[in-house]
Amino acid sequence: MIISDHAKEEMLKDSITEDEVRQCLEYGNIEIAECVHDEMRYGRRFAFKDRSIMVVYTLRNNEERIITVYSIRKKKWQK
Repeated sequence: MIISDHAKEEMLKDSITEDEVRQCLEYGNIEIAECVHDEMRYGRRFAFKDRSIMVVYTLRNNEERIITVYSIRKKKWQK
């Protein structure tokens, strides 16, 4: 797993660990699958006890490259 600089910044900002990213990739549901610049990108969502995260990644040379990671926040009306 290769984590981009942008993803690392987002992980730091939202206090998301590499272990949480791995769990999301392994157990999360695919919610996004789209082609961007001739490359397939996927988004997986995983719910932990206290929050949900989204990991957007692509596959290059049979390795996952993490593009971005973020916490999914509920809107005030959804609480």
